[in-house]
Amino acid sequence: MDCARVNQKIELFVLGELPESERVAIKAHLATCPACKTAEDEYRSLVAEIKDSAQPDSPEAYPQLVGGFDFARRVRLAVKAEIRSAARRSRVRRTIAVTGSIAACLLFAFVIRHAWVSSGSKVGPVVAKNPSREPSGRARSALGAPPVLQAWEYRGARSVPGLMADGLVVRGQNMYLLQEYDGLTYVAAVDIKTGKQKWLSDIQSYGYLLADDSRIYCLAPSAAGPADGGLDPARTFGLVDLVALDAANGETLWRYPQQRPEPLRSPCRPTLLPTDRICWTTNTTIHVLGCADGKLLWTHSIPDGGLLSAASVADDGLYVANSIGLYCLNTTTGRESRTVACDDIKSSPDRPLLTAADGKIYASLGLGFRASRLLCMELTGHKILWSKVVARVSHLHAVGDLLYLRDQNIRALDRATGQLLWTYPATGCNPVTYAEGLAYFVDSSHQGRLLALNGQTGSKVWELAGMRSCNAFIKVDGTGFLKTNDGVVHAVSFEG
Repeated sequence: MDCARVNQKIELFVLGELPESERVAIKAHLATCPACKTAEDEYRSLVAEIKDSAQPDSPEAYPQLVGGFDFARRVRLAVKAEIRSAARRSRVRRTIAVTGSIAACLLFAFVIRHAWVSSGSKVGPVVAKNPSREPSGRARSALGAPPVLQAWEYRGARSVPGLMADGLVVRGQNMYLLQEYDGLTYVAAVDIKTGKQKWLSDIQSYGYLLADDSRIYCLAPSAAGPADGGLDPARTFGLVDLVALDAANGETLWRYPQQRPEPLRSPCRPTLLPTDRICWTTNTTIHVLGCADGKLLWTHSIPDGGLLSAASVADDGLYVANSIGLYCLNTTTGRESRTVACDDIKSSPDRPLLTAADGKIYASLGLGFRASRLLCMELTGHKILWSKVVARVSHLHAVGDLLYLRDQNIRALDRATGQLLWTYPATGCNPVTYAEGLAYFVDSSHQGRLLALNGQTGSKVWELAGMRSCNAFIKVDGTGFLKTNDGVVHAVSFEG
């Protein structure tokens, strides 16, 4: 059996669902092929990690989960049934069907479990157009944390756990967020010193906020179609406009309509480019506009390979990725100057992730089966420096000499070699952020907690209990900002 055939069947082999004759042939090949043996080891490690993460906590820990563990047992039985059923299908469909079914079942079990654990959070009603509140004194108790003061709270922010559309943006003395009002969603500007609302946008917004000194950029329901304020992580968006708002008062400066009359799948935040330009990726097309007037400068489509990533800019090149490769485009003309193919990547519904730092770009490309291909490419010669299979990555952040990942845990890798330096177990969905030597993230298990780790060693420095969030923790000049899943923005001042 050759490498191509082994690669097609390696997942079924690891799961023990191949006929004995095929198992014997694959074992013989693995004994003589180091590359395929490495792939087998990576998948075995990944399967073990996914199984561990899908194990429910003890019934004593969550007495309210009546029948939950019987549900988990039924999910595992369903997975086995899918494997047996798929094994009887044709060779071409077998691998795709099995990996998709397993991933779907495991993902469904994981989401249901996360919903059980998070069931204590409830979104309160919006009671005012400016729902900020005066400081409420000291924050809840924190283990090992420096003394903190609750500076202010802002209530009524839009919060859909698991959806990155409603993230906060801090620019200068303002914070920008999605605000719910009369059942619809708008952009609000909030003073970061007082928590008082300055303005509310004159249009509805889907979020995905981005800011420069003069303008706020967001996605909004198309002016050509019916408006709605819905944000749902499972929905497919209709026609969408990219909109620029005046940072001084929230008034609309310009709209750029979605060019193709097709549903916008998995929208992403636009990217600011040098020389007052902005880049917006829609499905498989890249749009570059002038920031001042929204005038289209160029578009470029890459139709094969699925959804394109949000753009990343490095060394005067614009980089995007899809499920089959990385692409470098000229920022002025939009012409492709280099393509790096990734032959082992399978078609995945996930939008790839990119981040650039110090002459290198890091990409996470979906492999299916809740796995990702993580790779590092140097920008001068576009050479792949290292590549490895990891659990599905939801966030990447490169800073200093480390690359932080959020998959089913928090991980730090050496950026130069890809070597794993430390792992911190945590459930949740918010990105890892970094400031002044500390890595911050939220562990959503139990009652939730905001953690600060030593960025180099992964050792816990402090934690602040009672926090659940899918948004990034932002620290600016000694004050930290975090929007929790109940739609409350907390501003806390660190005294030490």
